[in-house]
Amino acid sequence: MKKSVVIFLLFLYVRLFAQPPVMFHQVTTAEGLNDGWIHAICQDKYGYMWFASAGALNRYNGKTIKRFTYDRTDSTSPPASLCEAIACGPDGRLWFSFWNETAEFDYGSFAFRRIKKAEGLKVNTIVPVAANRLYLVARSGLRCYNPAADRFEELSTDAASRQLLKTTKANSAFLKEDELYIGGDGCYVVYNIRSGKAVYHEVKELRGKAVNKIMVAAAGDLWLANHADFRLLRVDGHTHKTEVLDHLLVKDQHDTPSLVNGFAEDENNTIWMVTNLNALLCYDPPKKKLVHYRYSPDAKNALLSNMLFSIWKGKDKRVWLGSDVGVNYVDQQKNIFRIGYPFGSAGAHAVTRGIEEDHEGNLWFTTGNGISRYNVQTGKYTVWRNRRGMPDAIYFNSVRAVVEDVNHDIWVATGAGVNRLNRANDRMDFLTIKDSIPQSFYFSAGKTSDGTVWFGERDYDGLYYYLPAEKKFHSIAHHPVLKRYKGYTVRFVFEDSKKRIWFGYNGDGLSVYNPLTGATRRWQSTDKTANTVIGDVVISINEDKDGKIWVATFSGVSCIDADKNEFTSYTVKDGLPGNIVGSIAVDDSNRVWLGTAGGLVMLGKSRRYFTPIGAGAGLQITDFVEHPAFKLRSGEFIMPSRRGYVQFDPLRYKEDSSVTNCFIADIGISGNRHIPMGAINGGGIISLKQEENFFTVELEAVSFGAQLWYAYKLDGLEKDWHYTQDPKAVYSSVPGGSYTFRYKASSNINNWRGGEKQLRLQVATIFYKKAWFRILAVLLMVAAVFLVYRFRMNKQRQILNLETKTASLEKEKTLVQYESLKQHLNPHFLFNSLTALRSLIKSDAKTATSFLDGMSRVYRYVLKSDEQELVYLRDELGFVKTFVELQKTRFREGLDVVMDVPERFFNNYIVPVTLQNLVENAIKHNTADKESPLQIRIFAADDCVIVSNNLQRYRIVETSNKKGLANMQTLYRYYSDRPLVIIEEGHYFIVKIPLL
Repeated sequence: MKKSVVIFLLFLYVRLFAQPPVMFHQVTTAEGLNDGWIHAICQDKYGYMWFASAGALNRYNGKTIKRFTYDRTDSTSPPASLCEAIACGPDGRLWFSFWNETAEFDYGSFAFRRIKKAEGLKVNTIVPVAANRLYLVARSGLRCYNPAADRFEELSTDAASRQLLKTTKANSAFLKEDELYIGGDGCYVVYNIRSGKAVYHEVKELRGKAVNKIMVAAAGDLWLANHADFRLLRVDGHTHKTEVLDHLLVKDQHDTPSLVNGFAEDENNTIWMVTNLNALLCYDPPKKKLVHYRYSPDAKNALLSNMLFSIWKGKDKRVWLGSDVGVNYVDQQKNIFRIGYPFGSAGAHAVTRGIEEDHEGNLWFTTGNGISRYNVQTGKYTVWRNRRGMPDAIYFNSVRAVVEDVNHDIWVATGAGVNRLNRANDRMDFLTIKDSIPQSFYFSAGKTSDGTVWFGERDYDGLYYYLPAEKKFHSIAHHPVLKRYKGYTVRFVFEDSKKRIWFGYNGDGLSVYNPLTGATRRWQSTDKTANTVIGDVVISINEDKDGKIWVATFSGVSCIDADKNEFTSYTVKDGLPGNIVGSIAVDDSNRVWLGTAGGLVMLGKSRRYFTPIGAGAGLQITDFVEHPAFKLRSGEFIMPSRRGYVQFDPLRYKEDSSVTNCFIADIGISGNRHIPMGAINGGGIISLKQEENFFTVELEAVSFGAQLWYAYKLDGLEKDWHYTQDPKAVYSSVPGGSYTFRYKASSNINNWRGGEKQLRLQVATIFYKKAWFRILAVLLMVAAVFLVYRFRMNKQRQILNLETKTASLEKEKTLVQYESLKQHLNPHFLFNSLTALRSLIKSDAKTATSFLDGMSRVYRYVLKSDEQELVYLRDELGFVKTFVELQKTRFREGLDVVMDVPERFFNNYIVPVTLQNLVENAIKHNTADKESPLQIRIFAADDCVIVSNNLQRYRIVETSNKKGLANMQTLYRYYSDRPLVIIEEGHYFIVKIPLL
């Protein structure tokens, strides 16, 4: 199709911003207002906003509304009549005036207290000055009420002043420093609250009519409004001349004037006036410039109504407006965002894509329906757009990007080819393959510091570049380094501070090229590692003050430390309002601004938290498009969106500091008892009973628009702070003791400086958990343990004594039995020995003499051993040898005794006469004759002396008592852990005696 180079010029005589951008936030019955008829507005000491509507008093904390309504069964409820005025004094006390009553709201009891002394007084303005001075302005005159003494006091000691104040019908009042300006009928009176002097000033222009509203501006100008004749006057504070401004009150320049229902002055000394028909008037006296804001049913965040009844300006610079359908407020501190449109006005083609600022300061905007140039000098728009039936002005109405090169040529990247502005005729040239640039779908156009202009396209080689010095296009396919990326569709080109060129692709990730070294690198998104770009569709790229590269994708945003090859990525999980990130801008404070499909956010220098920039910050646009941001030479940013573009100076945006006015709104105890706010926030200690150790602390920090964060911890129970957006802290089963509840709030989670408050809590301790009880219990337990120990020790001692006595008795018994055995054996031995001796004397006197010597040695050993419990084994063996020799005299060849004990055992101990008893026992129980001798063997083995004999028993042993060996076994138990063993096996009798 042959294209004609025809330009379609559309000159729009519309300024970029016809009306100063003001966002009117709204509070209506949808947010909880009892009704929308707002007659009075005020802010209390906690920061709550109070709205007096027709049927209730409404307290607003920025999110929710609490209503206070008349209840005939409750004398502490507000009066039934309409509230005309609200005022908060310097002491924090909150006052309300109704048609015929005045009341105070007491936070301590959470109730209204009516001032009986003021009954019947119709007050239109309340002016609290001190704890003991409350001025009530009424048609019947000015009154001074002393709340501390509950009485009215004299206004002045000066008779003339007192008479003037008494006779002046006070319709309104305004306090500036020490002077109270009172609007009367055809006049105003200036009353000095310190000296008590009052001065009368006539206003001739009013012709005796009432001053229904009065205000003194910062410059000293006095503003007066009359309702009966629809008058508006300004009295110059220096010349005292009166300027009539009635014409400002005429609605739409027709015949119907409006009433001024209130004044306020903003930080720019603009006078705000609310009217009953003509909405809001903002007047700049020096410039005599009026800006008129009206209700618009089609405009979002506009005034709720043209009928305004009240106005209030707080210390936080917010201006509050009461209407017949609710409340509007304006946050002037955050009113920095301006909305513009690529063709001058909002319409069907408000979507903004690419932006450029040319060398003349003109702004260029690309859209899906053409391209425009805004002349900043004339305020006119020039539009290039194809229209049916007319020659084409550009290749295609879908335009993605626009860029100006070093030769001031304007290049336009469209969905069907590249155009260039012909400055000679202000028309667009159509470039073709003859110019080495194909007709294709172009995503981007950008330039680098060497003057090169880069064009990213979809259908051919993917990237083309234009060298202004050569005035020639080149394909990436012929580039010595970048040809490796031929065919990758480029959506964005960015040059960083180190002259590296970054390319963002439409599905192929990200690459970087260093022209100085020729090195390149490419990254793609993968599930295998987080150390790469978050998405493969790259929309825009930027660099922060630390030299880190930020990459916006359809899947989030990545921050790259290119020198370390480290990636940090952010998605909705990290606080992004949406994963489709288009615009990236970095301000001079190194804050990163991101335009996403879910709204605008700002990432602070700490890179920890995202701050949402929405309606609370004065920005009503949330749907930003997938196109890059642009920074003007002035330092302002332009962010493209689907509803025009947002232009703002980022340095004017101040992050909210910590909210110092955080307080405890309520403490709920065990689910049924509550502590009043006054008792909580008035200092002191909150004492809870032992069964009240389950409680909920509800925090509150009044904030309008900003999202609040709360931090708290209970010292004495918790070590770490809780950071949350939930204002309720719940504690259960808290042990008795003293605690300190620390808390604070902030609208900026990065800033917690200051604002911390504390509340001391005392939870009673159950008696058995108290220290004295525990000490007593421990003492009792110790005493009990000691008594039990003493008892058991006594018992054990008694048992041990008994056991010792028993053992001693047993031992004594055994020794007696053993001694008895010895004494029993000795006579028997003596009888046998004497009989043998008698025979020997007759037959062999020499042998008899030897025999007698042996007997003498035996008895000497027996007598000696009576004094010893143990004897050496060698002594016992010598004794046995003598004893055996005596027995052989009797039995001769019938007794065969062999002793074979090595000398190494001789120093061991043995109970005396043990071996002798065993030998004698063997002789006593067995026959011994020549034909069958009794064989006794004494030897040592295993630390024992063993006595064995062959068995040839007598049928009857008359002298045996059957207890000798048993007594011997018992005796040995006292001397050794090893037992005396008696064995009878086969034809042998064996006794093993343990050596001691």
